[in-house]
Amino acid sequence: MPFPFRYRCDQMKRFPAVIFILISLILLSSCASIHRTFLQGQKISLPDAEKIISGIEEQGDMVRSFYALGGVSIKGWILESDADILIAGIKDPFTMKIEITHPWGKPILHVLIKDGRLEVLSFQEKVKYLGAFTPEALSRFLPGFLLDQTMIWSILSGRPPILMHGAVRLPGTDRISLTDADEKELEAIYLPIAGYLPEKISFPKQSLDVSFSDVKENSGIAYAGEIKLRGKKIERDLTLNIKKLAFNGPIADQIFTLEKPSTYETINLDDLPVDAANGNPLP
Repeated sequence: MPFPFRYRCDQMKRFPAVIFILISLILLSSCASIHRTFLQGQKISLPDAEKIISGIEEQGDMVRSFYALGGVSIKGWILESDADILIAGIKDPFTMKIEITHPWGKPILHVLIKDGRLEVLSFQEKVKYLGAFTPEALSRFLPGFLLDQTMIWSILSGRPPILMHGAVRLPGTDRISLTDADEKELEAIYLPIAGYLPEKISFPKQSLDVSFSDVKENSGIAYAGEIKLRGKKIERDLTLNIKKLAFNGPIADQIFTLEKPSTYETINLDDLPVDAANGNPLP
């Protein structure tokens, strides 16, 4: 044994302050590498960019279910002022329930996505809509926003979605670009980035910007307390304020049901013309 235990102990007694400082520096440097902040205008390398994307994906993979309470408003729609929102989701199999309610308790809209199907209960119209889940079908009720399953899951849990992509690029100092096989931009992740949450993400194909602020943490997972969606094709803004959120807790099966009052009409979404992508109202 080149360094006997007794010798090591004696050395530790002789230099406790030095050892403490060295250990502290090691721990601090480890934490800094995990929680490093990338600022706007800061030059980052391609390995840095790839680590950022991997970090976002890894934290996203940690979320198996979530339950959130908060407020929502949509400029240019029926919710010009805040309404209450409840969101519950399970990742596998993908299941999502959204309940939008007036602050005084009157229900406005309940949405259920389950088994590849979309059910929407409109209390103002007294109608239950049924059909296959597609971004276009959901856009009938959120005009101006084309959100696929990946985007819905991440955004409603306060996290940035990372779309399937072919490559990571650095077109400038302000953003990281995710491109497809033809090098067309699918998604832009804008600096600054802190806690694996970017300031903003842009989706050119969907003409959509999503910004994240008021960063918080639950169960070791960073999330935004405020998420803003801005549709660029038509002027439509959605703001989601998350007041309470829990990750990976049990969610009762009865949450994922949608009971239609007997007096409500039923309409099949699959029979309606597909024009919601332009933000047109329901016929």
